[in-house]
Amino acid sequence: MNGDPEQNGAGDQTAAREAERDGALVERLKEGDTKALDDLFRRHRDAAYGIAYRLVGSREDALDVVQESFIHVMRGIEGFRGQSSFRTWLYRIVTHAALDYRRYRSHRRAESLDAENAPEPAAEGPTQQTPPEEAAEHDLRRAIDEALANISEKNRAALVLYAMEGMSYKEVAEVLGISVGTVMSRIFNARQRLRELLASEIG
Repeated sequence: MNGDPEQNGAGDQTAAREAERDGALVERLKEGDTKALDDLFRRHRDAAYGIAYRLVGSREDALDVVQESFIHVMRGIEGFRGQSSFRTWLYRIVTHAALDYRRYRSHRRAESLDAENAPEPAAEGPTQQTPPEEAAEHDLRRAIDEALANISEKNRAALVLYAMEGMSYKEVAEVLGISVGTVMSRIFNARQRLRELLASEIG
């Protein structure tokens, strides 16, 4: 990752502290302390939801994916050996759950693409009282979400984890189970495709 060496060093220290806190909670959960799962959920739910939402394209489905992922954590915690950070392990679970959910949904209903790209309820969109800047930002976010939905799932997953969740190439590689070189290639291709889609949508 690029940036000031001092800032990167501080970021590494913060990440190490967070990983330590997660590790302590994991040990408590393994010992049967269910409150530790609640604490892990509170610490990671927003990031988990962000990943799930950008991969499935639906708020309701993203919430289902997050719930399913933490159930998986609870059931599989004994098998977590700490070879990667808890964060990396969780993101791997969320990513695979989201991609599986999307495939399952597309098999269940042929009209899934229409449903995913349907406009949000009017109450959630910009209204006449919405300042122009906020309306423009809302439109841009929607355009990005729609463009992401039209990028291949492999490339989209790499881009979401790297650009939107702030993971390093190495961390993304660990989550997806691929090489760093493949991660970089997928991110490059995803960005190229995203630019093309946004140019046709906005320009």
